[in-house]
Amino acid sequence: MKLTRRTFLQVTGAAGATFTIANKAMAFRLLKPAVEVGNPLDAYPDRSWESVYRDQYRYDRTFTYTCSPNDTHACRVRAFVRNEVIMRVEQNYDHQNYSDLYGNKATRNWNPRMCLKGYTFHRRVYGPYRLRYPLIRKGWKQWADDGFPELTPENKSKYMFDARGQDELLKASWDDAWTYAAKGIIHITKKYSGEEGAKKLIEQGYPKEMVDAMKGAGTRAFKGRGGMGLLGVIGKYGMYRFNNMLSLLDSHNRGVGPDKALGGRNWSNYTWHGDQAPGHPFVHGLQTSDVDMNDIRFSKLVIQTGKNLVENKMPEAHWLTEVMERGGKLVVITPEYSPSSQKADYWIPIRCNTDTALFLGITKILMDEKLYDADYVKKFTDFPMLVRTDTLKRLQAKDIFPNYQLEDISQGVSYKIHGLHDDQREIIGDFVVWDTKTKGPKAITRDDVGDKLVVKGIDPALDGIFKVKTVDGKEIEVMPLFEMYKIHLKDYDIDTVVEITNSPKELIERLAHDIATIKPVAIHYGEGINHWFHATLFNRSTYLPLMLTGNIGYKGSGSHTWSGNYKAANFQGSKWSGPGFYGWVAEDVFNPNLDPNAPAMDLKVKGRAYDEEVAYWNHNDRPLIVNTPKYGRKCFTGKTHMPTPTKIMWFTNVNLVNNAKHVYQMLKNVNPNIEQIMSTDIEMTGSIEYADFAFPANSWVEFETHEITSSCSNPFVQIWKGGIRPVNDTKDDVAILAGMAAKLGELLRDMRFRDFWKFALEGRPEVYIQRLLDGSTTFKGYTFDDIMNGKYGEPGVALLLYRTYPRHPFWEQVHESIPFYTPTGRLQAYNDESEIIEYGENFIVHREGPEATPYLPNVIVSTNPHIRPDDYGIPENAEHWDERTVRNIKKSWSDTKQTKNFLWEKGYKFYCVTPKSRHTVHSQWAVTDWNFIWNNNFGDPYRMDKRMPGVGEHQININPQAAKDLGINDGDYVYVDANPADRPYEGWKPSDPFYKVSRLMLRVKYNSSYPYGVTMMKHSAWISTEKSVKAHETRPDGRALSAGTGYQSSFRYGSQQSITRDWSMPMHQLDSLFHKSKTSMKFVFGYEADNHGINTVPKETLVKITKAEDGGMGGKGLWDPAKTGYTTGNENDFMKKYLNGELIKIEKA
Repeated sequence: MKLTRRTFLQVTGAAGATFTIANKAMAFRLLKPAVEVGNPLDAYPDRSWESVYRDQYRYDRTFTYTCSPNDTHACRVRAFVRNEVIMRVEQNYDHQNYSDLYGNKATRNWNPRMCLKGYTFHRRVYGPYRLRYPLIRKGWKQWADDGFPELTPENKSKYMFDARGQDELLKASWDDAWTYAAKGIIHITKKYSGEEGAKKLIEQGYPKEMVDAMKGAGTRAFKGRGGMGLLGVIGKYGMYRFNNMLSLLDSHNRGVGPDKALGGRNWSNYTWHGDQAPGHPFVHGLQTSDVDMNDIRFSKLVIQTGKNLVENKMPEAHWLTEVMERGGKLVVITPEYSPSSQKADYWIPIRCNTDTALFLGITKILMDEKLYDADYVKKFTDFPMLVRTDTLKRLQAKDIFPNYQLEDISQGVSYKIHGLHDDQREIIGDFVVWDTKTKGPKAITRDDVGDKLVVKGIDPALDGIFKVKTVDGKEIEVMPLFEMYKIHLKDYDIDTVVEITNSPKELIERLAHDIATIKPVAIHYGEGINHWFHATLFNRSTYLPLMLTGNIGYKGSGSHTWSGNYKAANFQGSKWSGPGFYGWVAEDVFNPNLDPNAPAMDLKVKGRAYDEEVAYWNHNDRPLIVNTPKYGRKCFTGKTHMPTPTKIMWFTNVNLVNNAKHVYQMLKNVNPNIEQIMSTDIEMTGSIEYADFAFPANSWVEFETHEITSSCSNPFVQIWKGGIRPVNDTKDDVAILAGMAAKLGELLRDMRFRDFWKFALEGRPEVYIQRLLDGSTTFKGYTFDDIMNGKYGEPGVALLLYRTYPRHPFWEQVHESIPFYTPTGRLQAYNDESEIIEYGENFIVHREGPEATPYLPNVIVSTNPHIRPDDYGIPENAEHWDERTVRNIKKSWSDTKQTKNFLWEKGYKFYCVTPKSRHTVHSQWAVTDWNFIWNNNFGDPYRMDKRMPGVGEHQININPQAAKDLGINDGDYVYVDANPADRPYEGWKPSDPFYKVSRLMLRVKYNSSYPYGVTMMKHSAWISTEKSVKAHETRPDGRALSAGTGYQSSFRYGSQQSITRDWSMPMHQLDSLFHKSKTSMKFVFGYEADNHGINTVPKETLVKITKAEDGGMGGKGLWDPAKTGYTTGNENDFMKKYLNGELIKIEKA
């Protein structure tokens, strides 16, 4: 049909006239007024009918609180209360009033904030899944009542340690819960103390390295996790104070003094969720580079790679709109056509897990075409530093200059500001560049960056191959790293990169030239990248083009991650400010300061707890030890990372078991060996179904005492307490911890336990908050009272004391010639730590994943002669996950593409990416009614199909043609399986009832935005448990709602974690990596939680998908929406014409 403007108006007018005539009688009846009114602007006799809608917004009072889940936003929310019930919430719109000590104010551009999760939070507060009172598992209580008999295999079954999910959870009073739990802590930590305890652990099969790391202290078997602790520094991070306090218990258990007493292990946060950008400390030495979201609007080129800021940064997505309004350019690199891709100037599709190759290709273009800023490269990067081609180590000044003495930099930045120590300086040494002025080698220190290098009169060469003599007379070859990268990048010419990535050639070249010609440039990523095994290499690769073009250290520039990161660092300790964060979590339990007015500088700090990665528990509670053909038994876990056996777990504010990769392996084969599992939460979770104790916590709106938080994505500190009374028999997080401590003291007759929590037990945690403020570089000068009295804006808020607003990392480095936090003091494109050379990652190089690849797992794609990995003699056909993890085989791309992944050959040919959902934060809000409905395409509040586990259900997205080729229709139920050797758990059998619980079944949804071999399933939905499956199969309504606990699963069977597993990356377990401590102005080597440690990577999997049931009602036929002809992959002829723009042709009159 050809439609002119005139015809269009005639047709629509006629249609309107027809409607009017056909409904004339009804229209008159509907329009007849109830009351005749002459002039409604003058007077209106009866308005009572308006009360129907006006009263629904009536409220008695309001209060503000912080919505503080782990989404990095921490929005200030105003709640409206009527009859002491929260009726609605909205954002506070007050950011423009926030100020600091110096009168700086935040921009009103922060408004608006808040998201749909925040808007439904009160539905969680009053919802059916609240944890209402303490619970104790029946079998555990019986074990305690029987005197804690030895847990032989028979007793594990008797007390249901091997069947926790089938046991009953008993209601308990707070005193009973604390008493039983404290008795268990005392018994278990004492049992595993000393030589007898070590002997028991060895007999149970734990490796000697783990047992040695106990150092005789049974308290080291206690693992505590304050889930995403900065979400509540007092209550959540209070768990780490509790762990430190356990050294007092150790003194009772072993009869040792303060000099030998040891506390528990502090389980990490961001690394456990796969949030951390593990490559960042390798490049700049800082835990993470991130910025205030406000910084984004200064960017002229924003590159999102594996990041979906539009969908998953909802309160902050408007900053991208500002980039567009200010003339900036947006580029998105993702496998799928994402919401962010729709807003981009151009989208670069890419094969999963190959982003590193793409950025190496871009780097080659910049170097080949000389599109780099040589001055910046020389001043701030390691490209001019000389590297030995024989050892692959950086050339040290002491190597070639006889009797070389380290230059005195004790009055410089490294010592005075960064906190470098002499022993650390001896290890890192001084370095060498080739000076073009003198045509010879010159020594430089880590302080010689920026203008300080210029002052020395050194102009380092970037190109060339040189010969130098070592102090022992040996002639060696050295090259500037820049020259070595020219050799290295020969493997990443544009045609090879196109083959590796499947990305369009012209768009790769376009992006390279945009990076070279537009400033400032910022690259943003998050879990989309960090959830892959080789995220370290990817993170490092994003810095290469920015280092070359001088796009680091300026507003709107940099390479940033948006998961976890610069949070604990907001409470930075220093010599001049005080202990900061450590004054709270690591105060000396043997010498606590009981003066409520004591300044932070007076606190005695002694950390007797030690960090540990949760990932080791997730790795069968073992370090990474592999029997290699070449060396025999080899431990790849560094000593600074070494875990201890897990015998007690206590986690707060985290659905820890639910979120465990390989979760059913943990429930079946690992957790039966753990003797006490405790969870503190506001809701009944899957973790609690498999716990021994549940402690109900107050929500943010119910806090009875003050809490404090801050974020990595904005410059606000926020202090608040609740505005309504607790709805249930719940307590503040800190009160739960303090109550447990008091009970331990009561049982041991030791008042020091109470003293350590004195102000919490008195309901005055603001004493601890004041100490935090007084002891941190970012808060020094603020007082609790001033902030709460509204001196800096809304009562409870203030700006953190940053050097710049917006906060921008490395501004000081570039503008004030201050060294970065690396050994060289420079941005590093090269790492010469011995382990890294051994693993073949001294250069930034593309590696295929150990599982998610069609090619040889974990192969290094390179012919660079300066990459010399050790393969440990592990053959290419080795299939064990740990062997694939550590094997380092180097091949050219032409050889690599001839190889095959054994799993691919067996039909496991789908990647499964695991992004965040916009409607949940990790697992929070997963089954909150509205969110449960919104979070999938199958939400139905009436549950017409009784197979649905709840009012919504989880789904896997798949390319329509890929599904059709498997005989799968839109909306069908499917089984999703991964490597059968270890998933859903090791040793499974089809006849095992637990296999039915753990095998993933869920709905499939056609989604044309995903390429053929890529599926998508959002992470952290609520797992199926034995009780939820039983309920689903036996309840008349079919809901997966556990009897006895009221736990609601997101699935009928299995979970997203059925197809994932733990991967223990060797690159994340180094003892030699030099970097800044995350919460203090000091340096460390090796492990630090959430800084350098194992990052969990749920994307590293391949799956097979098979049809389970029809999607139609009751399992018969097609899912109804798929019949309409209007859904993706099911388009009828009319819809196809519409999508192609063929329905209407407009002709100009």
